[in-house]
Amino acid sequence: MAVASVNTEVEKLLDRLPAEIVYTIKTTFEENLHEICEIKINLNCPLIVIGKREYVFESLIITKEILNKCISRLTNNSLFTYEKNILQGYFTVDGGHRVGVAGKFTFENGSKQGFVNSISGLNIRISKTVRIEPERILKHAVKENLDSIYNTLIISPPGCGKTTLLRNIVRILSSGEGILAGRGFRVVVIDERSEICMVDNDRREIGIRTFVLDGVDKLRGVLMAVRSLNPQIIAMDELGSPSDYLAVCEASKMGVKIIATMHAESVKDIYMREFSRKIINQGVFEKVIVLSSRNGPGTIEKILSLGEEKNGD
Repeated sequence: MAVASVNTEVEKLLDRLPAEIVYTIKTTFEENLHEICEIKINLNCPLIVIGKREYVFESLIITKEILNKCISRLTNNSLFTYEKNILQGYFTVDGGHRVGVAGKFTFENGSKQGFVNSISGLNIRISKTVRIEPERILKHAVKENLDSIYNTLIISPPGCGKTTLLRNIVRILSSGEGILAGRGFRVVVIDERSEICMVDNDRREIGIRTFVLDGVDKLRGVLMAVRSLNPQIIAMDELGSPSDYLAVCEASKMGVKIIATMHAESVKDIYMREFSRKIINQGVFEKVIVLSSRNGPGTIEKILSLGEEKNGD
C-alpha cells in the first residue's frame, strides 16, 4: 500500500482518539504516520508510540479522563457491543486495527465477568495492508495440476503479519491470480474475531469467490461452511485452543483444504504447547510458512514441508 494511503488509514484511526493524543502524535510524525506500528495508552503513564523507534512522551501522562475518552470513541460509545471480544483481551476496530485491553479480570464459574468496568490500558496495533506477489506463494501452496492446494500453516511471533499474509493468500486463491489466472477456489473464511475482513467494502480484498463467517467460532464455522457454503478451502486465524483442534479435525475429515495461522517462531515451539501439538500431530498440515519482522512485518523466512521442521529448526 502506498505511503499516502497508509497515512490516510492512520489518520482515520487518530480521528477516534482524544485531541491530546492526536496533537502529540501528529506534531511528532507529521507526514510520516505510516511509520507508526503501535500506540500504547496506559493509565498514569506517558503515551508511548512505536515507530522506527520507541517514542515516550513524558509531556502527556494518560489520565483516567483521557483513557475513558479513548475507550468510548474506539467502541463507538457502545462498550457492550465489543464485550465478547474484550473479555478475550482485545477487540478490533474499522480498518483492522487491533486494540489490546489491560485491566482487572474477575472470574465467576470459569468465565470472565465485569472486566469492562476496570480497563487500565489500551495497546493499539496498526493494521497495514501489504500486497504480496502471488508467484512465490502459489508455487509452494498450489499443487502442480492447479486443482488443489496443500494444507498450509502460517506461523510467527505476534505482530509479524500472519493475518495480513492469510488475507493475501485467500485473495490470490479466490480471485485466481498469477498461475491461477482465469480460475480460482471457493473459499470460506471463519473470521472469529472480525479481523480478516472488517467491512463489506473489503470483500473484494479477500477474493470474489470468498464467503465470510464473521464472529463465529472455528468449530461451529467449519460445520456451517461445509453444510451450506460448499467450500474447497477454509481459512482460519490463530489456532491454539482445544476447540480449534476439533475444528481442524472436522475440516480435514470432510475433504476441505485448510489455511490457518498460529503463534510460534518455529514448529519446534508449537510442540511445547499441548493443543497446538495435537493439531500438528494429526498430520493434516503439509506446508509451513514461517514469518518474522526482520525486514518489517510479513517477512517470509521459510516455506517448507512440515516434515522438514518436525524436530525443530
